[in-house]
Amino acid sequence: MFDARAVAAFVTIAREGSFERAAGVLALTQSAVSQRVRALETQLGQTLLTRGRPCVATAAGQTLLRYLERIRLLEEEAQRALAGDESGPSRLPIAVNADSLHSWVPPVLAQAVAGTPFLIDMQVDNEDYTHELLARGEVLACVSARASAMRGCVAEPLGLLRYLCVATPRFRDRHFASGVTREAMLDAPALLYNRKDAMSGDYLRQHFGILEGHFPCHLMPSSQAFVDFALLDFGYVLVPELAVQGQMARGELIDLLPGNPHDVPLYWHAWQIQPPQVDALFRRIVAGARGVLPGMGERDDD
Repeated sequence: MFDARAVAAFVTIAREGSFERAAGVLALTQSAVSQRVRALETQLGQTLLTRGRPCVATAAGQTLLRYLERIRLLEEEAQRALAGDESGPSRLPIAVNADSLHSWVPPVLAQAVAGTPFLIDMQVDNEDYTHELLARGEVLACVSARASAMRGCVAEPLGLLRYLCVATPRFRDRHFASGVTREAMLDAPALLYNRKDAMSGDYLRQHFGILEGHFPCHLMPSSQAFVDFALLDFGYVLVPELAVQGQMARGELIDLLPGNPHDVPLYWHAWQIQPPQVDALFRRIVAGARGVLPGMGERDDD
């Protein structure tokens, strides 16, 4: 059996990124926290944390974090069952990409969580990177563009997140008066999420032969800011169709390249063994996503 105090110290350091901050959270001295983690490492015969800035879990530490998170949920589910569902809520960490969070996730997640004892602990990253949070044991499930499941996990198709290249009519008239050409795209500013965001570069390379880094762009690390700034004629943006349906219906935004969407297949990754209530919630999330997103068979050959 693991010592509960040692486990709490290890988990808190992994979450906070330092022994000092973990000591503050646990109301202990830094020395006491260090001794507890050292005792756990001695018991397991493995180094669980790198002593750096920040402190991060080693491969062995990540494996332990994944099991501890599931043990926590099983214990809380048992407490609720024994207490007649009156023992309080349970935190459920999941990771999604920003564009999903700005489009289909809110209504699907709200419906799935309603009536359950779970509080969602959401982490956000690019759809090509959320999988790393699952691998490190920081979340129990994630939305990812990766199709293959890692060992001990399942990967289920959710559907396609369909992107359109949009701008305001004013922006089109100003930058694309002679058409949406390669030359115009080399001059007009795009809106990108951050430097991890390769989607717009892939889209411009595919349709115009423009290489990544060879077009002007603003960096806006917010999916909502994409729409807000696009509406202010700040740039054109590749954005989920689901996120701009209202603006397009009102004519505030237009599709610059009709018939050329960019489809990103999304998958739900989760550990194979979950507490029953968690598994049931995940089933509802997967079903809800499939009810909103186009199926994989509907992908366009853009």
